[in-house]
Amino acid sequence: MFRRPSTITDTPDSLPETPDRDRAGTDPTDILSVVLRAVRLSGSFLFRGEFSSPWCCAAPDSRIVAPFLVPGAKCLVFFHVVTDGHCWAEIENEKPLMLGPGDVIALPYGDAHAMANPQGGKRTPMSALLPPPPWPEPPMVVHGGGGEVTRILCGFLHCDDALFSPVLTNLPRVLCVRARREPSWLETTTRYMLEEASRRRPGSACLLGRLAELLFVEVLRRHMEELGEHDIGWLAALKDPMVGKALQLLHGDLAHPWTVERLGRCVGLSRSALADRFRYLLREPPMQYLTRWRLQTAAQRLRDSDEGIAAIAAEVGYESEAAFNRAFKRHVGEPPATWRSGARARKLSLTNN
Repeated sequence: MFRRPSTITDTPDSLPETPDRDRAGTDPTDILSVVLRAVRLSGSFLFRGEFSSPWCCAAPDSRIVAPFLVPGAKCLVFFHVVTDGHCWAEIENEKPLMLGPGDVIALPYGDAHAMANPQGGKRTPMSALLPPPPWPEPPMVVHGGGGEVTRILCGFLHCDDALFSPVLTNLPRVLCVRARREPSWLETTTRYMLEEASRRRPGSACLLGRLAELLFVEVLRRHMEELGEHDIGWLAALKDPMVGKALQLLHGDLAHPWTVERLGRCVGLSRSALADRFRYLLREPPMQYLTRWRLQTAAQRLRDSDEGIAAIAAEVGYESEAAFNRAFKRHVGEPPATWRSGARARKLSLTNN
């Protein structure tokens, strides 16, 4: 039987016993689920589009429209699902992409872009085609010159009050998932989305929002499957044999008194080798990553629970409430109690809207 360390300063003898997975309360092998639950991605459909060539519709940077679509939001993730026909996706400084039936495109940072058939036409702002909000249900947009028809479902996702969302860092500006020849969950879901958006049954808006969230998770998983050994970013780090193990340990037990040396021993690397590999993939050192995730987890608890600040501080690895208060204020700009009041007010406002 493996021995647990006798004090919090002891170095664990072996990987299976560090961290205490039962005490962590989650399965650290599925960090993607843990992170997505903590940052609370919420989805919504904007509209259904039926476009006939020639046509070209432009969407602005999400930072411009975010405050109108989600009060208090700073940025959104845009996505489009092509259900019929073909079109081009045009994003500045990116190679244009031809999309066909079943293809999905997501813009993690909400960059300005255009959808068109053929490409390069005169751009019509989407704001000129959509009815004035609010919309009780996703509106239908019909536009174009009467030629080949392309049908698209368009929507967005919002990352709720995230101080740090590793899954959205170092992603490509554009994620494109191609439809597969054999039926799959993604293709079946996109067809169901179209059917649900067309029928306008009670609860459709809520159901479509949940489907949008699941769609994005599948896009991330498909992207992760295609990553190579030279790719970087958080999803690439999850696939890395050594850094992936390190992330499992950090996320599995935030309260453990981690050091880079201790973490390196657990995954079988020297302190410097782990630090170099971690920095290469994630663009930051391990302890900085851990600090930011501890504070994100604490922010989630502050917003969603009635736990005391001292208890939350201990759960995420701070020895005292005072140390936690200093770290939180340094990263967020205000003390935990003040942030909690504002976050709950924003949460209530979104609920009422």
